[in-house]
Amino acid sequence: FGVNPEAHPLLSEHTSGVTGVLLLTTDKALCGALNTNLFRAILNVHPGGVNTNVKYFTVGGKGRNFVVRSGKTLEADFENPEIVIFRQARQISKLLINAFLEGLLKEVHLVYPQFVSTLRQEAKTMKLLPIDAPVLTSEAHNDTQEFLFEPNPGELLDFVLTHQVETQIYQALLETKASEHSARMMAMQNATDNAKELVEDLTLTYNQTRQAAITNELLEITT
Repeated sequence: FGVNPEAHPLLSEHTSGVTGVLLLTTDKALCGALNTNLFRAILNVHPGGVNTNVKYFTVGGKGRNFVVRSGKTLEADFENPEIVIFRQARQISKLLINAFLEGLLKEVHLVYPQFVSTLRQEAKTMKLLPIDAPVLTSEAHNDTQEFLFEPNPGELLDFVLTHQVETQIYQALLETKASEHSARMMAMQNATDNAKELVEDLTLTYNQTRQAAITNELLEITT
């Protein structure tokens, strides 16, 4: 069965309001180009400095500093705990949904580092609100079986849509934390490998210089 876009406010397109961007980053550096790729993705979508048509909601000190230093509008900033809990995703979702329902935001986008693998993290941009109705279309649309909803379909749809936004944010928070640890691990591994190569080069240079000095001393003594 299909879902009518007019069945719930979270499915309806808004013509007024500004665009909201939820940016998930890290608090600290030393994680390679993880945060830089996120900032580059934002600049590709919303180029320029000050943009009054975009309000940012950030999680992580790097994202907050980027928004402030680039002259963009920082609407809210959330703490970035080491352990991700679902309650945080619910709090963020509640703020964004209320702003959307009140008409303050016409749409909301999520920008975060997608965890592809331990060696690969990609900056991903996805639309949170309004929710696309085709995404909720069931594969059982050809089934003639009647469905019994309890509680009523309106309450169920409200719960499902709200929970979907909460789950998407929660997954993004988890992937951000996983991407941070993986990127930092790879950055530290690369730094360790570079340091070892530098030590080997310096040791070789030292031995060559020492050998040349000994050779010169022997030549002077022989002479």
